[in-house]
Amino acid sequence: MLDDDATERFEQQLQWLEAALGDQRDVAVARLRALHEARARALLGIGAQGELVSRVRALVERGVEPGLARDAIARLEDAERYQWEIGTWSTGSGEGLSSMFEVRTLQLARGWLCAARVEVDPDAAATARRCARDVDEDPNDIAASLRAHVVALRDRLGS
Repeated sequence: MLDDDATERFEQQLQWLEAALGDQRDVAVARLRALHEARARALLGIGAQGELVSRVRALVERGVEPGLARDAIARLEDAERYQWEIGTWSTGSGEGLSSMFEVRTLQLARGWLCAARVEVDPDAAATARRCARDVDEDPNDIAASLRAHVVALRDRLGS
């Protein structure tokens, strides 16, 4: 868990960036997306660097407290929402594909965290399966490099 200073800094940054959405939307959205992922990583203690899905998967496989997983899920949902918006601004196919890969990465990491909550949340398994399905069935197969993580998540869920 994060200390009170880190939590206060996050809340201050969040308030400032949300206030900036009106007149500096593009900058604020990009920073909010990054802030929410960074917050999820900090909550989980996985650091700011390294591939998100593999680090979250390893943590879940070692065991993560369901309440902590819930808090990180909320941050990844927010990051994903902002990433979807960033994707709408893409001007070329490369930008769009890159943005979609980021969405799929966030979804799969969230799916793994949902898998950590199946014993305490009756909807967690369905959400994890939906995340795995969305990543696996991407029409552009953008997340092919994440397929092993999708298969492992489905195996963990028994589906």
